[in-house]
Amino acid sequence: MIISKVEYTGFRDIGPGGCMRGSVSLVAGETRINVPLTLPRKVEIDKSQHRLLLLAEALRQTRRMPEYRRKGSLKLAPELMKARKQA
Repeated sequence: MIISKVEYTGFRDIGPGGCMRGSVSLVAGETRINVPLTLPRKVEIDKSQHRLLLLAEALRQTRRMPEYRRKGSLKLAPELMKARKQA
């Protein structure tokens, strides 16, 4: 499955205990995978390094899901990789 778009939702408000909640959406064609994440501390969601860490965690969790483990590897589309390098 080739991921063509990544969307970040939430991660703006600090919840109970100082944690932040949000989700990372991985979009591949007509398939959309929403991965909810809870962070133990505040992150600057606008910083590219924090977005990459969230993306890495979302990909790790998705690769463990049985329905995506069977379909082979997850890859980022080349144009998405170029945009990440320029950011």
